[in-house]
Amino acid sequence: MQWILNTYSPVRFPSGCILMADDDAAVSGLQSRTRILSVMNSLVKQQGHDTRQFELKKFDTGKPYGLLDGNKIGVSISHCRTMLLCATHAAGDIGVDVEPCDRTMHLRLRERIGHPEEESVLTDDLCCIRMWTVKEAALKYMGTGLRMAMNKIKLDMAGEHRFRATMVHGTIMISSFRFRDHWIAVATEE
Repeated sequence: MQWILNTYSPVRFPSGCILMADDDAAVSGLQSRTRILSVMNSLVKQQGHDTRQFELKKFDTGKPYGLLDGNKIGVSISHCRTMLLCATHAAGDIGVDVEPCDRTMHLRLRERIGHPEEESVLTDDLCCIRMWTVKEAALKYMGTGLRMAMNKIKLDMAGEHRFRATMVHGTIMISSFRFRDHWIAVATEE
């Protein structure tokens, strides 16, 4: 089943930003490219565009982007064993991540991904998998992926479902919320 997450999210996304989740099947191997293209075409159609005018591309760094009627748009894709999440942003870059809320992570992971200047209250109260999705969305927004260490990103709370991520590349805003037993994080410009 597919959902437009803009209607289920407790936060508002910037104009031109739309997210779609699909949990019909686990995404892996050759099936993933077909499923991703199907969901991306659904997003384009949802925005009133002709899907024949959309192309999914990649920069040399591997970061995806879209061409829609010849114009570049921000695109981000994330999947786990139970959900595929795709997003487009007509007016800028975007980064998304999704993970099941019940995913177990090694106890020492928090130490490896936590920034030295993050408030202890933040790291104590924020579950590890949620912190992971927030930081992964930031890395996807920048286009570095896991080539940049997560502990280089400093998070601050900016609201119940919002984080400010500060790193050498600047500051971005990240929305984080639960949807169908998954943590979803969406990074956009501040």
